[in-house]
Amino acid sequence: MTVFTHFLPNTQINRYGSWLKTLDPQTLRNYFGISLSAEGINRLVRKFKQDKANHHFLIAHHDGHWAGVIHIACLNDAVEFGVIVKKEFRRQGIADQLLSEAITWAQNRGYRTLYMHCVIENQAIRYLCAKHGLQSRNIYGDVEGHMRLPKASWRSLWKEYWQRQANWYYFLQERLKDSKAT
Repeated sequence: MTVFTHFLPNTQINRYGSWLKTLDPQTLRNYFGISLSAEGINRLVRKFKQDKANHHFLIAHHDGHWAGVIHIACLNDAVEFGVIVKKEFRRQGIADQLLSEAITWAQNRGYRTLYMHCVIENQAIRYLCAKHGLQSRNIYGDVEGHMRLPKASWRSLWKEYWQRQANWYYFLQERLKDSKAT
């Protein structure tokens, strides 16, 4: 499956809220720890819009649809990630791709610590955290994964550069496919 990613411009944070509203209640519960209502999503989006500089959204696309999102919340020298993949796109490596790209992005911007939280029942995210080297611990019925991020290096900068180039290529391929279909 061909997936490309891009960062959502901070002027389009409402699109993230609209996408969340298309998700099933169980997916929202696994992500937020509760089944968030439409009004709850609206409040969350307003909060993100008030602090745009510290909230970033890496979007995974497949066939013109949002397949998944990683929300990156920044505070001082730490970042917290939240990964969510639409039900029909799970088990296809999308969360893995998003997390890999987001870790490199955070490393290259000088962040030192990464955190992820999930409900204890979310085995897929727990596995993903372990795969990427996050140390997990139980906190009041939830799981927190954390890791120290290494300093940026020529390898991490090169990796991010090539990830962006590959994403542009897949984006252009998808646009070309769409233009031939019409």
